[in-house]
Amino acid sequence: MMATPDADLAEAVLHRALDRGLSFKTTMGNVLTLTPRLTVTPAQRLEALQIFEEAISPGTARV
Repeated sequence: MMATPDADLAEAVLHRALDRGLSFKTTMGNVLTLTPRLTVTPAQRLEALQIFEEAISPGTARV
């Protein structure tokens, strides 16, 4: 079954990530767009992905 776009869920993920220090934007209401700077260390990438995973996890239970 295909999930329907959920702008409220995308906004909630954005705010949970912002609370943890990760900034990105939503596009078209439900597309999460991460745009890191050009020079990122492996540790910084891992930290960003961990924050993103923590932010998105509560929403995956709804799908």
